[in-house]
Amino acid sequence: MPKSKTRGGMTAATVIKIILLILAVIIILAAAVFGAYYLSNGFGGKYATFATTINGKLMLSSGSVNLPRGSEIKIFSFSDYSLKVTAAEPEQDFELNIGGEPCYYSELAGEDMTAGFTFSEADGAITVDYGSLNEILSAALGEEVTASEEADGELFTLVITSGKSELDLSFALSDGAYNITVEPDHIII
Repeated sequence: MPKSKTRGGMTAATVIKIILLILAVIIILAAAVFGAYYLSNGFGGKYATFATTINGKLMLSSGSVNLPRGSEIKIFSFSDYSLKVTAAEPEQDFELNIGGEPCYYSELAGEDMTAGFTFSEADGAITVDYGSLNEILSAALGEEVTASEEADGELFTLVITSGKSELDLSFALSDGAYNITVEPDHIII
């Protein structure tokens, strides 16, 4: 027997189709919101919402980086960003003299050292420059600083922040030149 509709009424099948369509739309929207939440660090997810290149090398996660004087940094972000340099925990501690007072470098770990570095921006790139360790520390701390010995290793961390994302890049002071020692009796020509 054919189904009949009353004027202005709907059949049960039509009502069920509409309910299923509404549920499908709700599920799709929920999946999209969950995906955006999970995939973006801006919502507390695990993937960064910005990228950085240093001298052409892509940096997506925190770690060590080669940052010689004159390095070029490019930041690709949907929101504003900030740069900061902090003192890192040294691999091997050494003594400093700050304004006549002795102290160890490890006591400075986490301190803001940005004032000891020069960041200049041009053509969408940031160039970083700096002097010797004594010059950096003197400028950052506002007092005369001298290191008791030649420091080695990653002494600073470049902190790039964009939105809720942060990239921590540890680096050693470098002029970009490498010292290579070759023993003449081991050279084959």
